[in-house]
Amino acid sequence: MLDQTLLMQTLQDIANTGERLSNPSEENAFIVIAEAFKNVGAEVNIERVPLFVSTVDNVRMTADGQRIKALGNAMTLPLDGNNPRQGTVSVQGHLRILSASDWQSYEKGNSDEIVLLNGLANLNDLRKAQALGLKAVLFDTGDRIHRMIVSDVWGSPTPGCESRYVTMPNASIKHSDALTLKDGMRITLELAINSRWTTSPVLMAHVRHNEQNSEAFTAIVTGHIDSWGDGALDNASGIAAMVASAKEILTLKNRKHDVCYVIWSGHSHGRYAGSTAWHDKHFNWLNEKVFLNLNCDCLGAVGSTILGKTPVMASTAALARKAHEGISFTEAFTRFNRSCDQSFMSMGIPSIFSNISEVPPSGSVSMKVAGLSGVYGPYWHTTDDTMQGIDPQALMRDTEIFTNGLIQSVIEGPDALDLMAEWNEFSTNIREKLNVIKEKQSTDSISEAFVNEPIWQELLDKLSEMNIVIQKRAVEANSQVKVQTLKHIVAMAYSASALGLQDRAGQKARSLLVEAFEKWTKAKEESFEYFSAWTAMVRGANQLFAQLKSIERL
Repeated sequence: MLDQTLLMQTLQDIANTGERLSNPSEENAFIVIAEAFKNVGAEVNIERVPLFVSTVDNVRMTADGQRIKALGNAMTLPLDGNNPRQGTVSVQGHLRILSASDWQSYEKGNSDEIVLLNGLANLNDLRKAQALGLKAVLFDTGDRIHRMIVSDVWGSPTPGCESRYVTMPNASIKHSDALTLKDGMRITLELAINSRWTTSPVLMAHVRHNEQNSEAFTAIVTGHIDSWGDGALDNASGIAAMVASAKEILTLKNRKHDVCYVIWSGHSHGRYAGSTAWHDKHFNWLNEKVFLNLNCDCLGAVGSTILGKTPVMASTAALARKAHEGISFTEAFTRFNRSCDQSFMSMGIPSIFSNISEVPPSGSVSMKVAGLSGVYGPYWHTTDDTMQGIDPQALMRDTEIFTNGLIQSVIEGPDALDLMAEWNEFSTNIREKLNVIKEKQSTDSISEAFVNEPIWQELLDKLSEMNIVIQKRAVEANSQVKVQTLKHIVAMAYSASALGLQDRAGQKARSLLVEAFEKWTKAKEESFEYFSAWTAMVRGANQLFAQLKSIERL
């Protein structure tokens, strides 16, 4: 039986440390969490990893001289040339208030314009404003100011990605203040940017198997510590659930496999820099011993009555069903995208969970203004993310579901995963795309050349061959081979990058072939984009063929 007192006390203790953004509060929170894990009997180790993080520590905004409360978004102007930006960026301009439809058709503005848009800060709007040469962008985020991460660079930067960071000043305001603004007002905006390379703690709490089993695998249970405000929901709730689940796991007498709880920073202000740095540091161990990632984020929100939409993969869907046994839910599991600290897709570690429950869509005007449909509730990513946003009973329910899945994983290990389900989903998807490509009626000599590429039929033949191989392997192979086979399939299905590299944040998780196929189907025939997508599809097919050969050799 889960210890509700432990769950709620751990949550309160973490929330009490305050906003955690690579600062003394965060360092203190790691100490608090380490003590909580030690008290339940887990082995605790803390190491440090390098991170690039960027916050806006203060915003000063005026409209015709009147102060307006505004907050900044992470990864806003993170670089000054090739150096981390430290200091104040100031802009002035005249306000232009635009509806969603006006902004969509907006093609040319004045160079001194600062536009006000409805919704959460996002990269697409900032890049458009940047291309138009505008001064700045303000976002009306509803009843509360919701801060976001305006970057698609996954983790700390590597050479060549610098140009992907935005150079457009921006800030977020709440709806009631937005209603006081008028077109033509003189806006001043001062942003105190704090970008830096730093080292950050990562906490690992181990619960070892208790059976004589030299072939034990490890399930990692992952979550982030950094927060906007107290971060009670996001993500003290997830960490508290991890501690409570550890106490339960330690009572199991038939733990056949290990659990490693991992908590890092750099999620919100480093765009998954912490999980990526830890992945890089422990790459070989993760590749050899880890069979599953259970992510734990944003549990127990007030009003979270929707169950059954948690993220899963085909191989982990059956495990998710078992985790929900005895609890009423409607199965509508979602597919993972490039978010939720999923820094392990390119190496193919199967994943399950992140949030367990959702808040129903709200009819509130301000929630619609913000572009929020519910999900995490109204306090997510705000300074109001305090204990007021947590429902203790909902947190117990979510933690119970999460712990049920973890217990099943610790007892069954790789057998808790469905190798054939993952293969069937992947191979069916690729086969459908290949058939469309092969049946394309060419209207020009270039497309005809692409249609006649031999790789389409070669890959179809290889998929048929591998179907027999994997069916046999699912029944006869040892656990190590099954795990490595499954990892190869997940890597093919969920990442367009080579092993160890990260796709862009915020996009769908898919192979290079599927990514290019979607662009190809949307491009105008015989356009530059059309033929470049053809080229990428050929390369994606070659990549998949090589990956299938690697599976065959296992």
